[in-house]
Amino acid sequence: MTPLEQLLHFISSLRAAQIHFSLEAVREAIMVVIPTPANYYEVEFFADGHIESQAFGPAGEVRNVSLDAITRVVVQAVNGKKENQRYT
Repeated sequence: MTPLEQLLHFISSLRAAQIHFSLEAVREAIMVVIPTPANYYEVEFFADGHIESQAFGPAGEVRNVSLDAITRVVVQAVNGKKENQRYT
């Protein structure tokens, strides 16, 4: 999957789950910003295909994780599941 396809897939997943997000151009990436009730997520999609994510709130850190893991954690957070989910 190309980097653009990854970004579009992630956005489609957020829309399907009716999750509010915004897009920003930062550094050399497109950042998806997702505010949730307990955390604030930033997911950056780079042209070379790597993805970085950071959760602000309890114990945020920058990590390289799969797109599926990011989607799962954000959807669970917005839908009222446990906010301190770790990316796996």
